Amino acid sequence: MKKYLNPLLFILLILIVVLALNYQLHHFSALRNAEGIINDMRPLVIWDIRLPRILLAVITGASLALAGNAMQGVFQNPLASPGLLGSANGSTTASVFLLYYFSLPTTLLLLGGVIGALASFTLVYFIAHKQSSTVMILSGVAVNMLLGSAIALLLSNAQSPWALAELYRWLQGSLVWAKTETLLWSLPILLLGIFCLFQQRRYVDFLTFGEETAATMGINPKRSFFLTALGVALLVGATIPQTGTIGFIGLIAPHFARILLKKRPSQLYLTSGLIGALTLLIADLCVQYIPFFSHIYIGTLTAIIGAPVLIWILLTQQRRLARD
Repeated sequence: MKKYLNPLLFILLILIVVLALNYQLHHFSALRNAEGIINDMRPLVIWDIRLPRILLAVITGASLALAGNAMQGVFQNPLASPGLLGSANGSTTASVFLLYYFSLPTTLLLLGGVIGALASFTLVYFIAHKQSSTVMILSGVAVNMLLGSAIALLLSNAQSPWALAELYRWLQGSLVWAKTETLLWSLPILLLGIFCLFQQRRYVDFLTFGEETAATMGINPKRSFFLTALGVALLVGATIPQTGTIGFIGLIAPHFARILLKKRPSQLYLTSGLIGALTLLIADLCVQYIPFFSHIYIGTLTAIIGAPVLIWILLTQQRRLARD
């Protein structure tokens, strides 16, 4: 069954994408414009509205899941998340700053988010790269707290209630800003991030035996850690400016992949990416088409789903430690 898991997840993803593209599409087949002329709006709805949003959901969910799997592999901890080393808050802080003080096109906002993610990760790495992984995590926590305070400061200084409302909406996470142009601009950055993770896939496997053992297997731990964390920063930085803050996907998707496959971290990337893409796409469809979720931001919905899963992970880890 395990060898068929990825094909099944991929087929399920394609089916949901096709259904989402064609859902109630006939309602747009004959709409009257201001002059009373009947037009077929289905191509516009598919190519300009639905497809960019679906692709953004799939790409963002997969990217966060890949980043989460890398962090969990590096730190050998199922509670590690993509933003552990500050990249998520760095991208968020840069995006909030640019949104509030400048009127920039989304492509430049994307670039700012990537720079913010890389800058915050570089700061964490500079502080703790000669120390243990525990110090690295603590440095990430400290930088995340600093950046969180910076975000709060920016929001508290907002002069316009409309600007504050728009920033708050963005921080809750949403896919309504999906644009094909921005997706195309982000694609090279995402591919570079994936390449970094793929190139260092043996590193996260060898870490299961300990960092000292990994070093005896022809791995340069410092270099491999830097490249892996760099890939995570690129994936996070290229998605957050397009969606706002979306949490828990990078935490729960790799964990479920690990439960289903029970394989090495490098063998979980594809499964984690598919689960992440499916999770975020289904969550976005719930927000769009189910009335009960219509007033909930997708970032809030993923938190509602992810928080109980996090509690379950903690309880599972506690029971496992008690048995050992």
